[in-house]
Amino acid sequence: MPGEAAASGAHMQALQKLNEEYIASVAKSDVKRFGEILSDDFLNTNPDGSLVDKQQFLAQIGRLAAVSNLKCEDVRIRILSDTAIIHGRTTYTKPDGQPGAGRYTDIWMLRDGRWLCVAAHVTRG
Repeated sequence: MPGEAAASGAHMQALQKLNEEYIASVAKSDVKRFGEILSDDFLNTNPDGSLVDKQQFLAQIGRLAAVSNLKCEDVRIRILSDTAIIHGRTTYTKPDGQPGAGRYTDIWMLRDGRWLCVAAHVTRG
């Protein structure tokens, strides 16, 4: 149906923007923006395998980012009804100046008409 295609396109654009804001918020340690786009029941799996809730994640983000020049590429967004999965690859500079790379998977849900990130999983090499 034409209306569904337009809605899907609007959701895809919204998720693309949210993904860009998510990565920028990591790079800038933007706790305020994360507070707006993460669900209250958000969980994150850190690169070391630890699992943190929203408040713990915000505390982590509040410290200066351990990496610099963070960029994302190879972003793939899949919308599955009211859930979206975003996969991406990151490149960055490690504190010792060496290049690094990783991958992430973020899970978003449409709640009360807006997309919120409910879970994330991060790996770094």
